[in-house]
Amino acid sequence: MTKRLNKDAFMVLMCLMTAGLGQNVMADGYRNPPMTAEAIGKSGNGIVFTDDASAAAYNPANLAFQKDGSFVGGLTFAHLEHTYTAGITGEKAVADDPWTPLPNIFFSQLFGESGVVFGLGITTPYGQGSEYSRDALHDPIFRPNPIYEARLALIDINPNLALQLNDKVAVGVGVSVIYSQLDFTQYFPWSAIVPVLPDGVAEVDADGYAMGGNVALTWLPTEKQRVALTYRSSFEVHYEGDFEVSGFAPIVPGTTPKSDFSTRITFPNIVGAGYGVELSDTVRVEANFEWLEWSSNDRINIDLANNQALLAGQDSIPNNWDDTIKLGVGGDWQFSEDWVFRAGYAFLESPIPDETISPLLPDADRHAISVGLGFQSGIHTVDLGYTYSIFDDRAPTIAENPAYSGTYDIDSDLLGVTYSCIF
Repeated sequence: MTKRLNKDAFMVLMCLMTAGLGQNVMADGYRNPPMTAEAIGKSGNGIVFTDDASAAAYNPANLAFQKDGSFVGGLTFAHLEHTYTAGITGEKAVADDPWTPLPNIFFSQLFGESGVVFGLGITTPYGQGSEYSRDALHDPIFRPNPIYEARLALIDINPNLALQLNDKVAVGVGVSVIYSQLDFTQYFPWSAIVPVLPDGVAEVDADGYAMGGNVALTWLPTEKQRVALTYRSSFEVHYEGDFEVSGFAPIVPGTTPKSDFSTRITFPNIVGAGYGVELSDTVRVEANFEWLEWSSNDRINIDLANNQALLAGQDSIPNNWDDTIKLGVGGDWQFSEDWVFRAGYAFLESPIPDETISPLLPDADRHAISVGLGFQSGIHTVDLGYTYSIFDDRAPTIAENPAYSGTYDIDSDLLGVTYSCIF
């Protein structure tokens, strides 16, 4: 009995961990959508021609081209709906997450006549959450996975310095100070193990810090062309906090209702490249490429301190994620003195293989199609951007994923609004 309890308890804890990383609106791991409406309107293609303060997030070398200081503040609203249809039973479960606001702010300032430009980004590059309706909690296809609330939140404070070395080359360098929270709440299904027992509640509340860095270079081979290279380093967040499960202390010997909790999550190295050209005085086009080292997130280790017995020796969760690429093209057309129209396309790979996908961590390769509009009046600019995603079909077979064979139908929408000004 104790061996089975421990095995089932481990399965629930595994679902706790993976579900917190579950709402993958951009379908490239748990990276959040673009941070400004301008980039959303171009499907995230902003490495080459983003020149205001938000260049700190896309290509800090471009900060060096600024002639004035600038401020950028924006909200990205992300919405995800996914439907899982079990391959064996045909049962369906739907998660229709509410629109989630993701705030990001940027500031840049020139250092006198030195040619050095300071840029600061305070952003939410990774995170979001996952939630199914409570009606699904007791569905057999979700045993033992009755998650109803999970959240991974991350803030990146990223100061940068940029310098134009000559008329053709600019460089930028920055550091990232990371703070992240990891929170879960779900039913712990003791009734699925011992039918006469009431369900308990499992909770994790943890946070952690990390440091990272970034460098970038922009080269102007001609007056109308740009080539950009960017690198943003990997970082590992060590989460520490509390783990609590109600109702299990009398059942599993040597355990307590509450214990310490710790785990580590590795976020990827990201290498980017872009080429852009000004086709005319009013039309610009750029192509972007990114490589993300998601294979660094191979496993997630769990430490429950004096409750480690619940894991039955299985103290790590396999992810087996793959490295991914993102390819895209975007452009803008200034069709009047005050108005700019934007459009873009991007293809984003999913790092999650069939053998580790689950209804609580749905993902698939996707095609993003975007439009945007910007209005400028004097020193003030307001931008709007919208992205609709077309996800590839995902249907792992029983051999690939016996627990979660079936079909995964995913829809997502992104809406961004940004205000910026120069001073």
